[in-house]
Amino acid sequence: MSAPPFHRTVCACALDRAHCQRPAYLIPGDLERIAENLGASVPDILYLFRPGEGAVVADSRSGVMYRIPTIVPRTTDGGCVFLDPAGRCVIHHVAPFGCAYFDIHMPMAEADQRSVWGLGLVQRSVDYRDHLDALRNGGAR
Repeated sequence: MSAPPFHRTVCACALDRAHCQRPAYLIPGDLERIAENLGASVPDILYLFRPGEGAVVADSRSGVMYRIPTIVPRTTDGGCVFLDPAGRCVIHHVAPFGCAYFDIHMPMAEADQRSVWGLGLVQRSVDYRDHLDALRNGGAR
């Protein structure tokens, strides 16, 4: 999987860090990058993730709204499972697409462009659907 065609965001203000309490979605390749960084296999780290609520989108022709199923990091009382006690992301350098490529100061049009790109990948990826099915079927410890 190639890198996203966007620059990674760099804002670390309090508003952006607040999003770490409810982490964003992964795209195809994110699980593999995170697993490699942790020195594990994807099945070994699935317990750190869960099926997300899904991204709400509208069909451009009919206007019908629907959800695209997504994978997100699990959360605890302190937010994302990847936050250390000081609230810093321990996988920041390999953070999921939804965390690394969006910030609170981004214009909506830019965020929409990035979302369309990422969710298009999610919809087309068989591996992503397989990982999501594994999570739904108890593949997570």
